[in-house]
Amino acid sequence: MNEELDLANEAASKAGLTGGVPKNFRQQADMEAFYRFVHENDLRDEALTIFDKVREQKAIARAAKKPKH
Repeated sequence: MNEELDLANEAASKAGLTGGVPKNFRQQADMEAFYRFVHENDLRDEALTIFDKVREQKAIARAAKKPKH
């Protein structure tokens, strides 16, 4: 499982997913293909784990950027 997360994190960083997400990201072909792949292979739990990990990393990065008063 950790190996899968490492591969997902590596792919996300190579794809430039560390920045902001466009408003129409669900309509992009790669996201549609990803959702289809998850659905067809019954990988919902794994996909949620990956999204949670990305969300945590973004929250940490956002917290580090905030100036402390």
